[in-house]
Amino acid sequence: MKKIFRRESVVVENRFFWASVVLVGMTAVLILRLWFVQVYRGEYYRRISENNRIRKIEIPAPRGIILDRNGQVLLGNRPFFDLVYIPQYVTDTETTFKLLSRLLHVPVSTFEKRLQLSAGQPKFLPVNLKRNLSIHEVSTVQSNKVFLPGIDISVAPRRDYQPETPAHLLGYLGEINKSKLAELNRNNQDNPYMMGDLVGKQGIEARWEQHLRGRRGYRIIQVDAFGRQSHLFDRDKWNLPEVAAVPGDDIILTIDGELQKATVDAFRGKYGAVVVMNPKSGQLLSMVSEPGFDPAIYQVGLSGEEWRALLSDPFHPFLDKTTGGEFPPGSTYKAVVAMAALEEKVVDPQKRFFCPGHFTSGNQVFHCHVREGHGHVNLREALMKSCDVYFYHAGVELGVDRIAKYARALGLGQRLGVALNMERPGLVPTSAWKKLTHHLPWAPGETPPVSIGQGYNLITPLQMASLYATIANGGNIWKPQIVKQVVTHEGKTIIEEKPELIRTVPYISPETYATVREGLEAVVMDEPGTGKRARVAGGVRVAGKTGSVQVVSLKKNHNQRDVSMKWKEHAMFAAFAPVEDPEIVVAVVSENDSVGGGGASAAPVAGKILNAYWNLKKKREIANAEEPESKERL
Repeated sequence: MKKIFRRESVVVENRFFWASVVLVGMTAVLILRLWFVQVYRGEYYRRISENNRIRKIEIPAPRGIILDRNGQVLLGNRPFFDLVYIPQYVTDTETTFKLLSRLLHVPVSTFEKRLQLSAGQPKFLPVNLKRNLSIHEVSTVQSNKVFLPGIDISVAPRRDYQPETPAHLLGYLGEINKSKLAELNRNNQDNPYMMGDLVGKQGIEARWEQHLRGRRGYRIIQVDAFGRQSHLFDRDKWNLPEVAAVPGDDIILTIDGELQKATVDAFRGKYGAVVVMNPKSGQLLSMVSEPGFDPAIYQVGLSGEEWRALLSDPFHPFLDKTTGGEFPPGSTYKAVVAMAALEEKVVDPQKRFFCPGHFTSGNQVFHCHVREGHGHVNLREALMKSCDVYFYHAGVELGVDRIAKYARALGLGQRLGVALNMERPGLVPTSAWKKLTHHLPWAPGETPPVSIGQGYNLITPLQMASLYATIANGGNIWKPQIVKQVVTHEGKTIIEEKPELIRTVPYISPETYATVREGLEAVVMDEPGTGKRARVAGGVRVAGKTGSVQVVSLKKNHNQRDVSMKWKEHAMFAAFAPVEDPEIVVAVVSENDSVGGGGASAAPVAGKILNAYWNLKKKREIANAEEPESKERL
């Protein structure tokens, strides 16, 4: 019996020993783990705990304002109302969406898709269900708020687009997609973009995006274990800062806002482009490209049908034709041929050619726009009446390569470097160019069309304005300038753009410029001139050149009114004034114009713009003269 008791006692003692070992071991492990977690890795886990409890809410920055040269706002911001869904407060999503659908006449599926896009984000973050609510929609939601827990109206600053907002010039904003987000943030690590942010897509908005966008701020909130915002959080106790958003920089353009409106009005109803420039500096005063589009479409939404209609429009509303539209220059190119012919001694100002209404080269016959002919004409008369035959003779004697030499020297066939939208180089054809691109030699019959600005020639409206600015100022090619200053929201100027001279044209003498300017003045100021409808009241002397460009070869095209619009002629006109001291250049390209050629259709547009310029100038001079007097009275 004693032996049995002793054996059982040994077993108990062994079990107690090993139980004690296990207990001590487990306690040691727990103590070691507590030391590791609380001491050795304490700071690491403290940060994780804080991150689980604290959330940073981003505050968007107001976008910078775009102003004209006189301080007039061209594109600003205003508050917009958005319908938002806050998951932590919504009790019944299905019922809520059905009620919203009835109130706002929006399909439930639209709300569901917006909610799906936000899957995985914290419950305290609002989900944008519908942007840019109307005042009626806001009042409808607010009056039914008691039935819509978790639904709220938020206010956000967005672009205040007006009907006359020049879309191609100022650009528009579009929401960032996932593929673009990573690309943008590679170069913006200190001020990253987020999904849903708006980014400039064209014009000034795109080119100056980094200045206009500003820097977002943030505020701190506390959340519970379910990711819901806590209302017990004492911000002052924890001394957590709220960093205000920094508004974007303001951009001051060289554009004259009032002249821009006058240009839009003058060109209304036409397709193509207008460029108005200061020939003394290259500063752009107004720019219009038509047809345009409403930049607000990306802000208010666009149906699939509307989007397809814009994309399929044969007149390309999304293309900025001022810099990206290429057109044959037509008779506006005759000024280039005239300068080349004078410098190469092919003609002199008094040399006359006989115009019988046609010109023969080999077995080809080229007609003048006046079929009965102009008779004997010198250079001044040829420019004034736009005699094609005179320039056929001059061009054939020059040859295509000598014409190209002067055209390129004057800045054609190359980009001018304007910092705006896509800029095309145009085309100045040469015999080497044709051999390279078409693998054919230059044919003699191809030179006459080139001599009057047709054939292979291509020019942008911006290049046309630059060409006539160079003729006006006597040989300086200025880089087109669109931005004057960049100013912070505090009023500090951080960038000031200065006029930049690209080069002074070689080969061409002051006498040649003077001779050509005299002929261009006759185009507008003499009674037989083709551009007399561009005259300005008040004795301002205007010089210019009309042009009409056949899109396709049509018999008696001038008299056909039943021709499809896309086959009608382009109407061209370029002008500068005053002749003695030019301060404004206007280039007009009216695409497929239904009224007529450059003299009938484009010259009146330029005339309205020139008159508006001088009216504005006089009005401002009077206002400036009266201002000191009013200050003295005060």
